Amino acid sequence: MHRPKRAIDLLAFVAVLVTVVVLLLIGVPPQSLAMVVVAMAGLYGAWLGVGRGGKEG
Repeated sequence: MHRPKRAIDLLAFVAVLVTVVVLLLIGVPPQSLAMVVVAMAGLYGAWLGVGRGGKEG
């Protein structure tokens, strides 16, 4: 399975963290943030290919 480099993983983590902080600062309720974080994690997992039944290639 293809894995992105650590720099890309770090960039994705920082992007999610900054998004959550910005949403908190503008007054989004924490319950809504939970849904946003789950959605972002799902998109990142899909990008990595997590959950694919077979090997790539």
